Amino acid sequence: MKLLDRVLVFFLSLFVTVASALGVWFFSGLGFSKHDTVRFVEALYAYPARQWTAISLSLLLMLIGLRLLVATVHRPGADRGVDRLTEIGYIRISLDTLESLAVKAARRVRGIRDLTARVRMSGNNASVGVGLKLTVDGETPIQTLSEDLQRVVKTHIEEIAGVTVDQISVYVTDTVQPDRTRIRVE
Repeated sequence: MKLLDRVLVFFLSLFVTVASALGVWFFSGLGFSKHDTVRFVEALYAYPARQWTAISLSLLLMLIGLRLLVATVHRPGADRGVDRLTEIGYIRISLDTLESLAVKAARRVRGIRDLTARVRMSGNNASVGVGLKLTVDGETPIQTLSEDLQRVVKTHIEEIAGVTVDQISVYVTDTVQPDRTRIRVE
């Protein structure tokens, strides 16, 4: 949505600049007299097509202005995380932190080549679910590797962050065979 806001700001700024320049030229009397200004406004009201064009343009600019006003006033939602209350105070661990912990733990498991992690909140905001998407080496049995991975990641997150892990989903996208150079015999 940021790109849309930038485009809207550009067009609104361009319109305001042109309208301001025309206003200075128009009302300074350099380009038009007072009589010409009155005739212009009367001509605008004389033809309904011109009137509707002016109304449509005004509504469009008003909507753009309202959209930009809302975008500047609207505060983004708080960083989602797991909340903890200790006897000393309040702790919030972000989901990004938990994803980093999951990746760090998963890298310890042999047989994993490429890995991404996503952490989502459970309904009570005290526990999480972890989704792991990975590529394996093709030499280790996938079932064994996945179970080891789930156990290691669950233990690591629960020990380091103190957050309960309800579920760990493993999605194996591919296997990568180790590079074995062919021996060429001549």
